[in-house]
Amino acid sequence: MIRLRAFQSAARDCALAALAALALMYHWAGEPVSAMKAGGVGFTLVAVFMVLRAVQNALQDVEYNEIWINLKRDERPPRAVAKRMISSASRQACYTFGWYAAGVSVSLWALTIGVGLTGL
Repeated sequence: MIRLRAFQSAARDCALAALAALALMYHWAGEPVSAMKAGGVGFTLVAVFMVLRAVQNALQDVEYNEIWINLKRDERPPRAVAKRMISSASRQACYTFGWYAAGVSVSLWALTIGVGLTGL
């Protein structure tokens, strides 16, 4: 249950950050190269945000962690164990979505370079 809550939290955080990057790309929809550059920068920032979020969750006190708060009282492990479990699950989830965002970023940068070289 902790792993599920961690992935839900990380997915929501990543989706909100990615929405900002997509909105920036939409703004530049008339100029495809600029839109892809903006998307490359935006998704690079999303990947960095997810790494920083993983570090923040590891340092956060378990009682103030979103995952702990979303667990029902009977689902919560002892606090000493919960800190380690929540930190590990949150780190894994944030790094997973960070890798996805980095992959999108690399793809957008490659498209930007390819379109820039071909002059489309």
